[in-house]
Amino acid sequence: MLTRSIRTVREALLSIAAVLGLLCLLSVLAALLFGAGFVVFRTGSMEPSYPVGALSLTVRVPADQLKPGEVASVTRQGTKTLVTHRVVSVVPEPGAGKGAATLRLKGDANSSEDPLPYQVTSAQRVIFTVPVLGSWVMATRGPWFLGAATLVIAALVTWAFWPHREPRHRDGQQARPRESS
Repeated sequence: MLTRSIRTVREALLSIAAVLGLLCLLSVLAALLFGAGFVVFRTGSMEPSYPVGALSLTVRVPADQLKPGEVASVTRQGTKTLVTHRVVSVVPEPGAGKGAATLRLKGDANSSEDPLPYQVTSAQRVIFTVPVLGSWVMATRGPWFLGAATLVIAALVTWAFWPHREPRHRDGQQARPRESS
């Protein structure tokens, strides 16, 4: 009875790990094929629509395809800082390259537009958002989580491939599998 429970728990944990691995592979594939990515809201500049800790799925698009009212992420010029705010205006820049535009952005919780326009050729358009999930994602980047996850996965793999003995009868004979009728 106990062996059956342990086997059920082991199979459930391995199935969960397999599903999580599949989700990781699918997100990498989506990123490669569709320019998809994820953005975690780390500040309150987009509250209440996008609270701190929300996770958004984004798709890379040419900047001149954005429309006022959409939410987009762009990289602040001269830095690697990603800014995710609502599009206020889009001015195409035909001579600056394919898809180039000057964007004016504003955080929903901010009283004024961002101080400088963003001159970009592409941006990440927010498709949908899940509140709180980003906080969990950010927690997975910490060293304590990575260490614990490594130990858990190593334990699961060891458990899955550990040699198992066949149950024996009291007289020392190996149990025969039951034949189904």
